[in-house]
Amino acid sequence: MTRGSGPDRGSSSRRGFLTGVATAGAAAVAGCSGLPFTGDEERREAPASLPSDAVGSVEWPAPPLPVTVPASLADAHEARARELLDAVPSDPDVPNAAVAAKIGTDREHAREHANADLPDEWPVDALAAWRRRREDAAEVRGAYRAATGTDDGSKLAARRRAVRDDRGALAGDLEYRAESSTAAVLAYEPVESLLAECASYVEPRVPYPADPVAEPFRAGEAVARVERAEAAAADADGLRAASLDERDEAAPRWASLVAAADELRGSVSRTRATARERLGGDEPLDDEDLSGTVAQELAATSETRVESAVDDVRRASDAGEHATVVVESGTALADIEAYRAAVRGIRDGEHRETPTEASVRSAAERARAAASGAVDAGDPLTARLVRPGLRVFGYAADRVKEGYGSARRTQASLTYAALYASAVPAAAEFVRERLES
Repeated sequence: MTRGSGPDRGSSSRRGFLTGVATAGAAAVAGCSGLPFTGDEERREAPASLPSDAVGSVEWPAPPLPVTVPASLADAHEARARELLDAVPSDPDVPNAAVAAKIGTDREHAREHANADLPDEWPVDALAAWRRRREDAAEVRGAYRAATGTDDGSKLAARRRAVRDDRGALAGDLEYRAESSTAAVLAYEPVESLLAECASYVEPRVPYPADPVAEPFRAGEAVARVERAEAAAADADGLRAASLDERDEAAPRWASLVAAADELRGSVSRTRATARERLGGDEPLDDEDLSGTVAQELAATSETRVESAVDDVRRASDAGEHATVVVESGTALADIEAYRAAVRGIRDGEHRETPTEASVRSAAERARAAASGAVDAGDPLTARLVRPGLRVFGYAADRVKEGYGSARRTQASLTYAALYASAVPAAAEFVRERLES
């Protein structure tokens, strides 16, 4: 694959990437890499004067989920959130004036949050937004009930057990039924993600206090976590049911997903090890003075994302989330290729200019073009894998709009988003070959 950040990619470069992944050395390198400019290094700088529209927006492709997200799921979250907030008076009658004021303020913030626009991304992102809003509303109501003398401890423990049991039953019944292994990955990766979210929130990491009147906000947080877990389980069940409705040709794909996930995890480990070896070891830019440059930030961003992506593959594999392993492996392979492209570019003298408003706008346009080029063919798997790059773009844009995005970091993020998007089609092709072989 070429080093450039535009959407054009020759077939020979794509074949080279696929061949490199398939034939990489057998041994994985254990532990974290020693690549330069890690997240441990402080990179403080004053935000640059970038206008709020310097980055702009990026168009998201059509949702890759092979089923329609039922509108009833979001409707249920909205109804529940508003019900919870309506149960809390605007002027709470609480003996402690400071507690009353905070509950009132939190109620208004939660109501504003519930009335805010939804993310303009994919329907699953709208569901995620509503789960967060429902959680916020439950926290306010839980704190109000505790502050007014209601002890919900035993009731909450029973709810937690019920949610945990429901989640366990659903997780144990996944057969990954779909028309193909690729369709199974796209349909069930969101379900696995929701089950993981449920498992995280249902754990009693924030115990309900023995004296809720004395600790109403801790009580509210404990209630909110169970509410979020319950919402995630409901969404997981709803998406799974939608994937099974009216799909007569669906068959269990569990065995093929397990095999593909195992092979892809190995490919990620070998590819990362080979990339480090070919780039010169743990510190491929050790002899470069990149202080204060876009290149320094790009190297740090690239390394961090590779390590995070590899960790995500490992975590999903250890949890038995086979569809998630496949998706995260594709992401990791694209991250590794983006890192290699970034290092090669830096060695060739690129990314060392002083960033300006014009260079940031150019970087944003290149990222948009790369993302658009990656998904031009309308392939759902490619669309799913390009998502992390779109998120990097969106985060950079949001920081600039909020006045916190420095020119250097913004340009580095946009450059990385372009490199990542350019790497996605080849990674998607490699993943699909493992799934359908």
